Amino acid sequence: MQFSELIGSDVLVLIPRIGQVNYQRVKVIGVEPGGIWIESQEFVNAMLHAIKAPVAPKTPVFFVPFHEIATAIASIPGPALDEKAFGV
Repeated sequence: MQFSELIGSDVLVLIPRIGQVNYQRVKVIGVEPGGIWIESQEFVNAMLHAIKAPVAPKTPVFFVPFHEIATAIASIPGPALDEKAFGV
């Protein structure tokens, strides 16, 4: 799987600089050799709070370098099962 295949999709990312243990749900907007462009309501909220504005005229997107992403979680077709729940 390539990040470029996820453009337009929601993924979970762990970015320690932003949250040490909290995964963020983001939408992948674009991919460059050095990182990804994402849309995130949580990041928008933080940015608007930082600039003391209740609204922005356009939706901001954010560039995150690959070296800042600790984990990214996407999904593929097919069910995911908890083995312990089925006694495996």
